Amino acid sequence: MKPWMNTLLSLDARVQLLMDAMSLDDRLAMMHGGTPDASLGIPTLKLNDGPGGVTGPEEAAGTQLPAPIALGAAFDQEAAYRYGEVIGKESRERGTSLLLGPTVNIARTPLNGRTFEGYGEDPYLSAATGTAVIRGIQEQGVMACVKHYAANNQEADRFTQNSIIDERTLREMYLPAFEAAVKEGNVASVMASYNKINGTHGAENQPLLTRILKDNWGFEGFVVSDFLATQSTVKSIHSGLDYELTIPFKRFYGEPLKEAVAGGLVPEAIIDGSAGRILKEMFRIGLFDRAPGEGVVPAEQLKSRDEEALRLAEESIVLLKNDGGLLPLGAQPTIAVIGQSAINPIASGGGSAHVPCNAVVTPLQGIERRAGDGRKVLYAPGTAPVPTGPSFVYPSPLAFLTVPAAAFENGLLAEAYDTPDLSGEPMRVDTVPNLNINWQFAGVPHPVSARWTGTLFPQETAAYTFYLPTSGASRLWLNGELVIDNWQSRSLYKTGVKQLEAGRTVAIEVHYASGGEAQLPSIALEWFAGEDEALIAQAVEAASRADIAIVFANDYMTENFDKPNLDLPGSQNRLIEAVAAVNKQTIVVLNTGGPVTMPWLGGVQAVVQAWYPGAQGGEAIAKVLFGETNPSGRLPMSFPSSDRQGPLSTAGQYPGIDQDTAYTEKLLVGYRWFAANKERPLFPFGHGLSYADFRYGNLQVRETNIKGLPSLQVSFDVNNDGERDGKTVPQLYVAFPSEAGEPPAQLKNFAKVPVASGQSVTVDLVLNARAFSVWDTKLDQWVIPPGAFRILVGESSEKFALAAEIVPSETLRLAANQCTTVLHGSMPSNEKGVPAP
Repeated sequence: MKPWMNTLLSLDARVQLLMDAMSLDDRLAMMHGGTPDASLGIPTLKLNDGPGGVTGPEEAAGTQLPAPIALGAAFDQEAAYRYGEVIGKESRERGTSLLLGPTVNIARTPLNGRTFEGYGEDPYLSAATGTAVIRGIQEQGVMACVKHYAANNQEADRFTQNSIIDERTLREMYLPAFEAAVKEGNVASVMASYNKINGTHGAENQPLLTRILKDNWGFEGFVVSDFLATQSTVKSIHSGLDYELTIPFKRFYGEPLKEAVAGGLVPEAIIDGSAGRILKEMFRIGLFDRAPGEGVVPAEQLKSRDEEALRLAEESIVLLKNDGGLLPLGAQPTIAVIGQSAINPIASGGGSAHVPCNAVVTPLQGIERRAGDGRKVLYAPGTAPVPTGPSFVYPSPLAFLTVPAAAFENGLLAEAYDTPDLSGEPMRVDTVPNLNINWQFAGVPHPVSARWTGTLFPQETAAYTFYLPTSGASRLWLNGELVIDNWQSRSLYKTGVKQLEAGRTVAIEVHYASGGEAQLPSIALEWFAGEDEALIAQAVEAASRADIAIVFANDYMTENFDKPNLDLPGSQNRLIEAVAAVNKQTIVVLNTGGPVTMPWLGGVQAVVQAWYPGAQGGEAIAKVLFGETNPSGRLPMSFPSSDRQGPLSTAGQYPGIDQDTAYTEKLLVGYRWFAANKERPLFPFGHGLSYADFRYGNLQVRETNIKGLPSLQVSFDVNNDGERDGKTVPQLYVAFPSEAGEPPAQLKNFAKVPVASGQSVTVDLVLNARAFSVWDTKLDQWVIPPGAFRILVGESSEKFALAAEIVPSETLRLAANQCTTVLHGSMPSNEKGVPAP
């Protein structure tokens, strides 16, 4: 047996023994996905994306969980642990050793294309949820990689954008979830972001990677770059980047790093430190001490995990509006179900967070199962589908819309150019069967521009809606007519309509231009036989014949794109208004990755926010609509009333000017801004209705000691005066003394509490010293400002039921730098976040 395989030795001893046996080439290989000498027996470091489930090719389908934003809406650390547990088990079965997730970036703007990948706008909620997910993953024997560090809050110019942000804002808003991941989740690795932070890219940002992460927080794991995020060799390794996450055509580690060592620019001791940190985490998580997974998720496991996915989706659904108690559904004999997402829901967001699965339960299926013989269910699509693909990495969840190869004569002639305007000679010419590509074009990694030409044969006579979603600029011509011009706006949602006749050939030409090497190419040509005006008329006719109408509306979010606005794409707002005009009992179910505007809100009776609910989402939605599940989700971010409402009001704040994004709103993000400016959003942070009726009372606050640290225990009673059992989410906020310069109130703890009808429970929540602390930039530490604080208990950031005033004791003040954001004493896991023996 090799000496480092002795499990009786300490981790440090095992690492040192192995390092002594490794050559420089072996150690460098550990730092960029290379292959060390096989005789050393080092397990292959297999990576996989996974903020919302284990990603992969469609043939490797697994459990499609609700999107992370839905998990944030659950407001439930125990549910978050179960979420991570599913991901960890499935990762281990697939042979994954490093799972790239969770994403804990704050939703600074709801336009961010990756809003659905995080847990919302609040640092405490993100920290509590992300830490629980990390524990769930790592206790299954898989290393987690929390991302994207840091201030990665938009997709616009994501490779080059510069977040200009003061340290107090950084420490109080954008770093707490990462700090909790390190100090409490004991996360194995941290992913550095694409963007710059105060002028320096995340992967070579020494203040973030070394001063804060390793020196301040004591992080002992390793730092990973995002794909293609490494910008240098010498600067990156000296700044604290341990592992370059790369693909073959771009690399700064490996041979370039070896040359830097040979040239004396990088001491070999730094290489030893980075390789040693990676190996130590591999030993700690147990990768050396067990056989890797077989690469396939057992079929019997998928069934039980689908049940967990259903349970999680039920926990996440938010009932936004329910006028007149229309929900849960009663004995209405005829139900009109309207909308594309009723039959083809967006169950998982796009990009590297897209999770393939074998089958998705649609809302229409869930409703029809419950309608039985006594109800009639009518269905109408309402509009053409919302544009989706191509997914940034994996095929679109609406991949069936891609124009099939059979519709082209001899495929498409594809030409790739290294110029931005298709000028000069093409660097590659090829023939492709149809147009749906990601990452590489005809074997060329980074075409600057490209052209596809060919002949299209429509299969039926119809008004076709065309989509041309792409990571860059695009244009579509049919018979010489410009049908889609997406050259300047580069919107994911742009469409064009063209009447075509079956069997009559159509000359087609598509142009593409990328943003250069930093912009990974993706483009698809999709179509749908139908157009909105006729489909809306059909939906109105169905709604007029029904006792109740349920309209399903969606949007599609993915990395590499920000949303152009908060409106539902296409004609969906017009559809809802038209249906509500003929049926006063209209319910809207939103299948979205974040907030949308609701110009029709006053005309409908109920609104349900279902997020991207995963493969079992249709069943979960139906259970909520019919009252089998009492909704208990709460909004993890504010829903503004318009695009103009909120803290980011200038181009300098978002998307930035000359790629500089100024965080001049500072601490006033989300609900903090609404409270400070005395404005009301459409729906506030923390909002969510129930079929039960909860009442709060008997607030008590006392100082106590938790895990050796002084804390406050906040106790209160919750009564359920309704006729149904349910779960409520009491939220504990702290209001600082006005002199502290803090937002009016901030979430500092919460709980998911089941209360039976007619019963009362006592809830105990803890506030540690960090809950009362601010970052002092002069002292470079956390301090509790003088004065009286208010303790607020309520059901949202706007609705408080209980209040008390306290002045922190000197004992509590002295503990400000001894604790982190989240207390996890009730977390159902061991204390170290590693596999239980």
